Amino acid sequence: MPYAASDRQEFIKRSDLKTDARIFDLGGTLSDELPSAISGIAKPRKISNAVLTRPALLPFKNSVFDGAICYHYFDLISQEMLTYVFSEIARVLKKDSAFTFMITFWSAQNEPQRSNLLFNEALRFTGALYPHEFESVNLQLSNSGFGEITVETVKREIQIPEDFIKSHVKMLGGLIKKEKEAGGTEIRMLARRYFEHAKEHGESMLPALHFIAKKL
Repeated sequence: MPYAASDRQEFIKRSDLKTDARIFDLGGTLSDELPSAISGIAKPRKISNAVLTRPALLPFKNSVFDGAICYHYFDLISQEMLTYVFSEIARVLKKDSAFTFMITFWSAQNEPQRSNLLFNEALRFTGALYPHEFESVNLQLSNSGFGEITVETVKREIQIPEDFIKSHVKMLGGLIKKEKEAGGTEIRMLARRYFEHAKEHGESMLPALHFIAKKL
């Protein structure tokens, strides 16, 4: 998402990670901004310092990283899976190291963001995206060995370019076709609402929650 480049840079700046630290980037979504970090990816991609991982089973020894960072990768992981992922992150982090990540805040503040919310709801129905509640994430972090947890709401006013809106429309069109073959109609109804709303109001990224926690 090139339109979100400034958002990623601001996220890294807020995270206040040491430049000479050994950082683990879960999801590999920050490979351009943090090329020296170890990128944990689920399938082969052309990323420097990439390591194939399973989110709940990281191929690293205990206490080997000075920090861990994750930009929206947890939006792709179910609530139930987060418990295992957080425990694995805690295992590979050194004591007092920071774990910093952003997740989508599923609450539109204006009409363009509502377009994005409608798009996300369609993907949520297919199991491609998962919303996460602040209280639940906070509890799971605590239970996984993290403390000094802080969270910041990042409002964001990032317009999604027309070309990417068209790609969203194309993606939903493919999902509608599969749903029709299976005899369903839910995605079609959600997609229609998205098409109409985005056409009238455009589309902007939803707000986000930025968590920072310390490995105890």
